[in-house]
Amino acid sequence: MQKIELNMPQNNQMLHFPVGHIMDRVLSLFHIVVSDNIHIQAIDNGLKKGIKYVLNDAPVGQPASLTGENVIEVNDNYCEFLYLICYAFLVINDCCLVLTDNVEGEASISKEEAESYCREAGEMLSEALKMLLPNENDNNYMAASRGKLFRFPNTSKPNKYTDFSDSMTIAGLTYILHHEFGHFIFEHDEDTPFNELDADKHAILHLKRWGEATKNENTIFAGIILALVASAFINPTLTATSYPDIDDRIEYALQFADDTLKENPNSLLYRIIGFSANIWANHFKVDIPKIASNESHKEYVCRIKAALVNHKRKTKII
Repeated sequence: MQKIELNMPQNNQMLHFPVGHIMDRVLSLFHIVVSDNIHIQAIDNGLKKGIKYVLNDAPVGQPASLTGENVIEVNDNYCEFLYLICYAFLVINDCCLVLTDNVEGEASISKEEAESYCREAGEMLSEALKMLLPNENDNNYMAASRGKLFRFPNTSKPNKYTDFSDSMTIAGLTYILHHEFGHFIFEHDEDTPFNELDADKHAILHLKRWGEATKNENTIFAGIILALVASAFINPTLTATSYPDIDDRIEYALQFADDTLKENPNSLLYRIIGFSANIWANHFKVDIPKIASNESHKEYVCRIKAALVNHKRKTKII
């Protein structure tokens, strides 16, 4: 079988944290979720075999693209950013449950452990947000320190959360790659909101089927949602002329989740969306409501969505 392989940087350039540890698993999932025939047909129809992995020290921008030469490219700075927010949002959200609600959380940790994990995850989040900004001495480089990134938890420095956060990142990156793959197999020749949703649907449905078959649907959808959340940090207006609004894409993705996930008013998905929306709003100085003591996380997410109408109205390009 002809496989789409990963074209890594040449000249022995070091892979940036922590992508070298997870890209093999991303590529494996990319292959698994669709049939061999679909991959073979795509290559026969002109898709280049290699996914081009681009080392990028600039502030985080476009995640991936399908080039005019039919090459799928993925930027490593986006991969890093997604890894950091997957870990930070998972850990901070979970530790807050342990510290404020007296529940075990995903990792069954003590309050003392939760305080330590939460502190480190906060540092990771701060560094992730610096990845969006230019270096004060050179606009071509991000403000984040790669030296700091290497010291954070990862596959080579595991803890009680790294397996889950790795899996969410892998799901999110596979979604991003299959979105571009969808553009190719559907022969999209321009960027339109309809084409973007077609590509989203392709990626979501194939990952969903694999997630259902392997009992990993919760992880799959958490990764997809966080990949879209990452886009909201890259484009805080949430709007574009050729893409659906980012909050609408998140709502669209949720439609495909199993009822046990989307109908559970306090599921991990709604908790992550609500938490990440607050981090996003605080970072970009956008007014959104705070959660009420008597409301579910699903109800809260619906109120956030309604509140974003005014924000988008200010930035919408007609």
